[in-house]
Amino acid sequence: MRVNEKKQKIYFKLSIMVGLILSIVFSWLDIPTINGGPNNILPGVVFYPVVSLLLGFLLICSIGFYYDESSKICGTFFFFFLVPLILSYTLLNNVLYLDFFVYGMLIGIIISGYYIINHHHEIFSNYVKVTLKLFTAVMLFIVFYNFLMFIFTNGFINGYVNNKLGFITYILNIIIIIGIYLLVVRQIKGVDGSKVFVFGPSRSGKTYFMLGMYKQFVGFFGGHSKEVIICGVQKEETSFSLAHYLGQIDKNEPLQSNVQDMVGIYTLMGKKGEFKNIELAIVDYAGEWVHDLISKIDPVNNAKIIAKLSDRLDIDQKTLADNIGFVKFIKSIKENHREIIPTIIEDVVLSFIYKRLTSSGKIIFLIDGDKVAKDDGPSRDELTRLFGYYANIMDFVGEEKQYALIVTKTDKIKPIDTIAENSLQAEDIEKDIFEKLHTFTTFQAIEGKAGSTPLFFFTVSVNPMNKNDQQISQIFPWRFGEVAKFEF
Repeated sequence: MRVNEKKQKIYFKLSIMVGLILSIVFSWLDIPTINGGPNNILPGVVFYPVVSLLLGFLLICSIGFYYDESSKICGTFFFFFLVPLILSYTLLNNVLYLDFFVYGMLIGIIISGYYIINHHHEIFSNYVKVTLKLFTAVMLFIVFYNFLMFIFTNGFINGYVNNKLGFITYILNIIIIIGIYLLVVRQIKGVDGSKVFVFGPSRSGKTYFMLGMYKQFVGFFGGHSKEVIICGVQKEETSFSLAHYLGQIDKNEPLQSNVQDMVGIYTLMGKKGEFKNIELAIVDYAGEWVHDLISKIDPVNNAKIIAKLSDRLDIDQKTLADNIGFVKFIKSIKENHREIIPTIIEDVVLSFIYKRLTSSGKIIFLIDGDKVAKDDGPSRDELTRLFGYYANIMDFVGEEKQYALIVTKTDKIKPIDTIAENSLQAEDIEKDIFEKLHTFTTFQAIEGKAGSTPLFFFTVSVNPMNKNDQQISQIFPWRFGEVAKFEF
């Protein structure tokens, strides 16, 4: 579910209303501007075709923003600003070049369609920002040109005294154009939806969550995986591969617990249709090599780690910082520096996680459902600190992301063995657990960030029929499809 969904609906309605009002006011004020201006001379012949082209492109792009949660409200506002303006230019002012407008729409369909299908909203938004700058520049030129012609014809003082309304119209149009530009540009926050990173503390259910997502990827999105696993005893590494995990499940055996000196970095890749859509990365670790990992992830510490690793690996800092987030690069470090792995593994994992947090467009934070179910003093203390860490991570990672909080092991919190994953009862359970976590002040701090940043909340289980704290030996994903909707 989307956190603060009611507030988002209010923002959505406001964006429609404000967009329409501003557009109608601007269009009305623009009538004398256009009639007194350059549409009958060379600048008008040149610039109104360009305006028509840009309007067609931006109209389609504003619709495209609807498919990115980060910019949906901004896109709605811009769409309802553009439509009355286009109608005014067509019906009232007769300055819209229909052929150029259609060309702009076709270009918009091609560009927005390609990047939206591939979930590269960040590239799409950059194209729109550049186009919006050009559109603003052209509109300001037209208004300024007409304003100068107005002053040249009437004189500054006489023009103001004899035609105050016309004089003020130009000023208001300039203010509206600049204001719309600044408002829209600031709210365009396209994210790289092709990359998702899953982050959670030790014992939060990362391994089973990964296997649940892997089944989702393979079953619905033609998925496959890449992995790099490092253990103190090299021959144990195959025991923590995805293939080995799945083999244990097929044999109805419980999964082996992570050893204390194991780190696994897994990447799941999937497709929707014939297009590459998403890459999900997760780090699984247990103990000895990664101490209090979650509290060590911040920009200052990462800079120190990169400098230290650069010396140890004899790789320049820029190359290291640019490539540390790729599984292939981690594999090369493992293969070429096996003898020093035990002394650098914590730094490698910390820098990999930092790079993935900052480069991924969507971030999933895991919450241990076992801690939520216990709800005792130590569990509440641990969850309070965890939510505080997550809030800090959101602060330095930034607003141009989409976040999801996911509670694992829901079967430990509520009996869900008879509840269909897509039922209203399942949604009610999700809401009840959310309200339970809402009693944590640090969780409320995370929720408070949802005003400007898309934030989602899900509850999942890899085996809703699991009871009596028995070891899970079969995976039956419950509500992982909802998580996939967030990812795709």
